[in-house]
Amino acid sequence: MALYFASVLPGLEYVLSDEITNKVHDSEIIQIDRGKVFFATFESFICLSSLRSADNIFQVIDQFQIGPHKKHLSQVSERISHLNLDFMEHKALFWVNASRKGKQTYSRFEVAANAVEGIHKRYPKWNIGTAQNHQVEFRLDIEHHYAVFSLRLTDTKFRFRNQTRSFSRASLLPTVAHAMVWLSDPKSTDIFVDPCCGSGTILSERATFPGSWIVGGDISASAIRIAKNNLTDTQVQVNVWDARRLPFSTGYVDKIVTNLPFGKQIAPDEDLALFNHHIMIEVSRILKANGRAVILSESADQLLWEAEQLGLDYLESYPISLKGLNPTLCVFEKQI
Repeated sequence: MALYFASVLPGLEYVLSDEITNKVHDSEIIQIDRGKVFFATFESFICLSSLRSADNIFQVIDQFQIGPHKKHLSQVSERISHLNLDFMEHKALFWVNASRKGKQTYSRFEVAANAVEGIHKRYPKWNIGTAQNHQVEFRLDIEHHYAVFSLRLTDTKFRFRNQTRSFSRASLLPTVAHAMVWLSDPKSTDIFVDPCCGSGTILSERATFPGSWIVGGDISASAIRIAKNNLTDTQVQVNVWDARRLPFSTGYVDKIVTNLPFGKQIAPDEDLALFNHHIMIEVSRILKANGRAVILSESADQLLWEAEQLGLDYLESYPISLKGLNPTLCVFEKQI
């Protein structure tokens, strides 16, 4: 089995781990660290590329111990100079990206330079690229006295899906949106609603699963225009509406997944607490018995209180760090 790790937004490691377990059938979760899930599998990269909660996927090439001082950097170049990297195209531009965590006396740039030196020592005909211009990227992560050397298998298109996609203000990363959809436990029979859909990122990720009806809306007409352009290849419907008065009958919807307004730039004109109060009333009203709601908000304490008053069971929550803010992803289920 080959060893890999997938990077993920800190706070969503166990969501990604669950996705790996369910999608990569012969996989074994080896370790979960902050922002990383290590796993082993015989599956091909085609299978691994289905992990849409992951930011990037790396194949682990080597793991070794390293000291904390600059004099120990020679260990990096020496160790890497003995690795067999013949799987690479010899004329490809390569680069090494490095990180470190701990009380080392060297910088991550010095680590990367020594790794490059080690590769070039063994393969002197290989071309050294730059951070902005390379075809192959290696990664060397040092955490305290432990180093992991890996090959990056994914590019920016993996994380952002389609670089021609348009985003409205405060759009979610597709990977976060997919994690939210995953937590909703998508079924082919779902009537699925995103009441505050913005540019349609959550809807786009939900459309990767079959569903009975996938629909979203937003109070912003400009956001809905962007969403329609982003969702042209799907059967998703989007409308201009006020999420505080949704056009669905009571107990009609199976799943609700949404990113509520938070942060100073996107707070609604009225009081945010009052806005959240009305949203939660609508969520409770339109959900079927046993229906599930996955909501991202900076007002987690209020949502938990509102849910308790409305008969929504709190299942789990995931505090995350997002664009300098600290929202929480909350999962609720409507009582029978």
